Amino acid sequence: MASIKESPEDFVVEEIPLGLEPSEAGRYWVLKVRLRSWDTNAFLIELADRLRISRKRITYAGTKDKHGITTQYFCINAPVDPGSIRIRDAEILEWFRTDRMLRLGDLVGNRFRVRISSASDLRGHVEETVREMLSKGGFPNFFGLQRFGSLRTNTHTVGKLLVAGDYEGAARRYLYDPELDTDEFRISFGQTGDMVRAMAEYPQGLKFERAIIGYALEHGTLLGAFNALPRNLAMMFVHAYQSYLFNLAVSRRLSDLGSLTEPLIGDICVPVDRYSNPSGNFIRVDRYNIEKIGRLCGEGRVRITAFLPGYSYEAAGGYQGELEAHILDSEGVSPGDFRVKGYPELSSSGSRRPVIASPVGFSFSGDNTLEFALGRGIYATSLIREIIKGCR
Repeated sequence: MASIKESPEDFVVEEIPLGLEPSEAGRYWVLKVRLRSWDTNAFLIELADRLRISRKRITYAGTKDKHGITTQYFCINAPVDPGSIRIRDAEILEWFRTDRMLRLGDLVGNRFRVRISSASDLRGHVEETVREMLSKGGFPNFFGLQRFGSLRTNTHTVGKLLVAGDYEGAARRYLYDPELDTDEFRISFGQTGDMVRAMAEYPQGLKFERAIIGYALEHGTLLGAFNALPRNLAMMFVHAYQSYLFNLAVSRRLSDLGSLTEPLIGDICVPVDRYSNPSGNFIRVDRYNIEKIGRLCGEGRVRITAFLPGYSYEAAGGYQGELEAHILDSEGVSPGDFRVKGYPELSSSGSRRPVIASPVGFSFSGDNTLEFALGRGIYATSLIREIIKGCR
């Protein structure tokens, strides 16, 4: 059976930065780092510890999971010596000063080199599949499985509990998920709720779980425990739940209509660049512009969107609006719930995301290796899943 990520070298990613200009007198240091089997948040914490600075003084453009070799940019707001940094499985390729702090999303996209493990030459299958995919406008822009946790795919269920206001339940689900976990230390906590025992049994490497447990021991409650995590990590739970709802909307639209490129009245569309990144204002489809928008969608210059629900996102009308309202109703949540009262910093106003995307510069070599680029936030695993369906 065809698969990917059997070794880190099978999945290589390099960020394409946006507007990152060197400046000799710049206030910030930028590091270009090649990482092997490092999760972005874990590396950030290690880097901050080595430099003896707060992790809040380090920013980055994009998050990556640990299954692969990634080249990423990190920005440091502190007087440090980049040449002195020595961290295992991390190579500092370049460093320079800049005038502007790097922010999450400061990317054009990412370049990928992915080897598919298979007993046979996949060239014919891959070329035919990609040709058909591009004739349909691209591939469904699903959030990849790693969006929901690289080892325990439950970040969205934790996020749902946060949005629902069950803050203690969210922390407990993070520590132990009865639907997923088989580790004895997690099961023990689920059965006893004993925080002292949990601190003794949870491995040292589970820094974030131990931070939650440490908070509970110090404060005598799990209420407020997500304050013990880096804000960007805690925010990922809410984002994962939004991503789950987006995936539901795309899947159901595709199932109902059979196409992701034919707009309907009430849809909200957005212009995109060649990487499928939004590049203009949202456009609501009506009876006056539907013919033009349909043509632009067919040309790949405009994309239909689905919701990333939040307390003030722009709601669609027509079929898409009814679909999104039904999803929220079936989940028992409302847009206002994304204003997370117990953790205001985790609140999300929401947005919309293109339902379909296309690879740039796609090529396939004889050793079953794919090379391509994708826009920011677009998952290579979602593209590859479409390519290797039915492969042996």
